[in-house]
Amino acid sequence: MSARPKVYVLGGGLSGIAAAERLSRDPDSPFDIVLLEARPHLGGRTGSYFDARARREIDTGQHLFLSCYTGTLDLLDRLGTRSGLVFFDRLYIPLWDPMRGLNPLDVPGNKSQISAAGGLLQYEGLPFSLRLSFLSVARAMPKNDSDVDHLSAYDFLRRAGQPEEVIDRFWELVILSATNLPSRTVSAAILVRILKESLLAGGVASRPGYNAVPLTELFVLPAMRLFRARGVAVRTKTRIMALTESGGRVRSLSTSQGEIALGPDDRVVVALPPWSFEKIVPVTWQETPLVDRISRLAYASPILSIHIHYDTPVHLPLITGFHRSPIHWLFNKDAMEQRLIPETRSWFDWSGEAEDDLLPTQQVSATVSGAHDLLDRPDDELGRLVGEHLLLVDRRNTAPPRGIVAVRDRFATPVLGTGQSTLRPEARTAFENLFMAGDTADTGLPATMESAVRAGAAAAEAILAGVALTSPDKDAAIPA
Repeated sequence: MSARPKVYVLGGGLSGIAAAERLSRDPDSPFDIVLLEARPHLGGRTGSYFDARARREIDTGQHLFLSCYTGTLDLLDRLGTRSGLVFFDRLYIPLWDPMRGLNPLDVPGNKSQISAAGGLLQYEGLPFSLRLSFLSVARAMPKNDSDVDHLSAYDFLRRAGQPEEVIDRFWELVILSATNLPSRTVSAAILVRILKESLLAGGVASRPGYNAVPLTELFVLPAMRLFRARGVAVRTKTRIMALTESGGRVRSLSTSQGEIALGPDDRVVVALPPWSFEKIVPVTWQETPLVDRISRLAYASPILSIHIHYDTPVHLPLITGFHRSPIHWLFNKDAMEQRLIPETRSWFDWSGEAEDDLLPTQQVSATVSGAHDLLDRPDDELGRLVGEHLLLVDRRNTAPPRGIVAVRDRFATPVLGTGQSTLRPEARTAFENLFMAGDTADTGLPATMESAVRAGAAAAEAILAGVALTSPDKDAAIPA
């Protein structure tokens, strides 16, 4: 009996994990799955490590989840770790503004667009006359996201009636955090897709969540256990050096551990960032539309994460955002690990009474998106900058840091500028056995965890659908 054909998944980040999970889900799958990863471990950007000074696991970067992350939540269900997430019952995040200080954005967690609009109208970080402009955004939504792909997010918001001040003091932080790009750089189609799936679907789709366990425990370790149980071959420390091809098919994979010859029915899923993919493609593919488009996506935007441990607790909310500031987010890690959800006032309470959201912590994480300006600053300078932002939240936060660790991800996400929807490929390509996943693949979303998971699942579905179409009878088809 001949061996089953193989699917080689290149890249062990979330997209590769999602692809391997979907392909191995059916015990009667026609494929053997091989997952190849250059690093010593899976997870990609979603990892953690033990910090001896803090005596705890530290995530390489702090990630926020949203309740509309259907792909990620489904993956966590299958990994058995969804309980490691904590979701707020509403969109409730204190935001700091240089002119108005700290004010909560408080949107009810229901399906009503009207109540979501009401929550935005209550946001006291802007004068009420400026908040009224929020009502015009929904009316400006195009039927098809691609209709505004030629515009930047900034241009779209201006056409949607958003004053410069509202973009500067509200939307800019939203866009930077969601896309890792400023509003004048990222495609409007990306912003439109985000809004359609979150705020414009009602507050129920916009509830923020966070991981109460380290990311390695949330994704990596359970994925390894699942793959071991399903017989998925995981090969770490295996870097892809090149693909060879002939006749419109990938024929072999050149890796740091040797050459892998592909059989006539083997498939390849590329779950690599565009700057990695363009280095391994055959010379004969250089002029093809696929490689040309991906090469134009191979520009990266960095993310900076700063982790600080204090001997004396400081006080801040679970999550705090900063408008018009070099630091974009502060996270209260002790409160998160205690799986807390902040008490919030009723969304219809117009009393204006301030609430005390401040909770003690000895571990603070800060995040800077699109961090070109801060990336090369020394750690002690970054620590002082975080300290200045802690003082903006509470003047009592004067404790000196005990330890500072800055994680500089220079190649965090691709730049998805105007016209990106014509560049990002679908899962199925013109090459017979090559399928695209990862940040490169077109999901309509920015390069987030959710986009990565959806892209990996879509590549797997495309492979399984192809098998179903070529099955001799419908009973032999692979279920979707």
